Amino acid sequence: MIDLLFLQVIGGVFLLLYGVRLTGQGFELAFGSALSRAWAAAGGSRVRAFAVGVAGTAALQSSGALVTLLISFAQMATLPLARSLAVVLGADLGSTLTVQVLSFRIYQYAFPVLSLGVVLFLWGRKGKVRAVGQGIVGFGLVLLALQFLAGAAGDAGRIEGLRILMADLTDAPFTAFVLGLLFSALLQSGTAVMILLIAFARQGLLAPPAILPLVLGANVGSATVAFVAASGLAVEGKRVAWGHLALKVSGALLFLPFLPVAQQAIASVSRDGAHIVANAHTCFNLSLAVLFFPWVEKISAVLTRAIPAGRGIVPRGKPVYLDREHLPVPGAAFGQVAREILRMADMVQEMLDDALEAVCRGEVSRIERIAKADDDVDRLTREIKGFLSALGEETLDSGQTQQAVAYIAIVSDLENIGDFVDKTVTDHLRNLSDRNQRFSEEGAGELRSFLSEVGSLYSEAISTFVTRDSNAARNVIARRKEITVLERELRLAHIRRLQKGTPESLESSAAHLDILSSWKGIAYHCASIAYGVLQVESGSEGVRH
Repeated sequence: MIDLLFLQVIGGVFLLLYGVRLTGQGFELAFGSALSRAWAAAGGSRVRAFAVGVAGTAALQSSGALVTLLISFAQMATLPLARSLAVVLGADLGSTLTVQVLSFRIYQYAFPVLSLGVVLFLWGRKGKVRAVGQGIVGFGLVLLALQFLAGAAGDAGRIEGLRILMADLTDAPFTAFVLGLLFSALLQSGTAVMILLIAFARQGLLAPPAILPLVLGANVGSATVAFVAASGLAVEGKRVAWGHLALKVSGALLFLPFLPVAQQAIASVSRDGAHIVANAHTCFNLSLAVLFFPWVEKISAVLTRAIPAGRGIVPRGKPVYLDREHLPVPGAAFGQVAREILRMADMVQEMLDDALEAVCRGEVSRIERIAKADDDVDRLTREIKGFLSALGEETLDSGQTQQAVAYIAIVSDLENIGDFVDKTVTDHLRNLSDRNQRFSEEGAGELRSFLSEVGSLYSEAISTFVTRDSNAARNVIARRKEITVLERELRLAHIRRLQKGTPESLESSAAHLDILSSWKGIAYHCASIAYGVLQVESGSEGVRH
């Protein structure tokens, strides 16, 4: 009987873990981009960031999933650390809502919830609807696992030796704390451990004095989810992960001396053992928010000093953030790729700036810098594509596969922009310099205006990649059409100067027209980058043109 019971508990735990993971993945696909935009738009308001954390965990049903998503976002954008910590505190408090709901006997609704999720997932026409369906299916599996574990816990309660072991935890709070920490770190889900505790406490296997230390330990262990996800990533992600761990540990250390008082207070407002678990979880995370929210600025300053940014020389043509050891963790791997793409985008931006100076001011010395930068971009392109190809060999869901495809397309767009700049500027400006020729004053002014306009479009396209703002992406696409019209007008203006016989225009005609054509091509690739952002956001195939 004991062997069968053990298998039942293990099976219930695995089903619970799968349900929690499926819920997080589904709701992340549905709401992850909206959360990223909310973080980016939160301005300097820590209160709003805290609210985003609460709402985000309520949506994703997992504080670990939200903090991991936050770390990925921190890899892509400069998000103030204090605001990130506010989001983390909100996420921890938001996670208590799920546990509070599960402390009631709602597992009897497991099959209706599963049925609703399956209907949305199988017959939903939009990618977001199907993602919500996946999340609901996961939540239904969590309810089913809770029902299964509750039955197994009832059977386990008849085993005298197990009841004695559980009773011993009453007089060993430190042991209970360590057990909660180890289980949470092992399962990589604090929510899953809370659900297990609810199942066992409901059957009377856990005495109230043992519950609070277990809950504290599980909360500390849940911080290892983000800590593991941030290992090997950029310093911004590491600071968020270490900050999350530091907040949890500090809160537990402050809480431990008041265990007897806290236990009595929590037990007095709880109906049964399951509610003691939920209320203890809520009390701890609410205490964290009250204690540390006013100090997030100072905590972030301490973390910044403790985890400084690297000061070494970065090899431009070599990847800095890609680490193949993180390929099995798609969220972390995508964060690394996004960071590397932004490095590449910065290099292309420098090429565009150099090209503007070379064309409009005749600074031929910039040609060699452009050529070298293009070589670095080409090498980095091969590294990123190789990494994404290896990532594709891992088990990815449809949304992650689409994201990998979109990233490859964006990298190709950046490489093509670099090639346009290098080939056009290098060839034509060298020839003009060798022949001591130049653009006409009017022509140079038109080129300066056109190159600046395309450069502005490029910056906006890269911004949409960072913020995942669908409206901004559509604006980039619309502006590309305007630039096509502008290019046609400038081409006609140049032809009119040729008809007038302007000497400089006659000498530089080939270069002038080729530069206009090439920068129109750059605008096309800017729009293509925006299409890539829309592809990731909409979850639909074939949104790229």
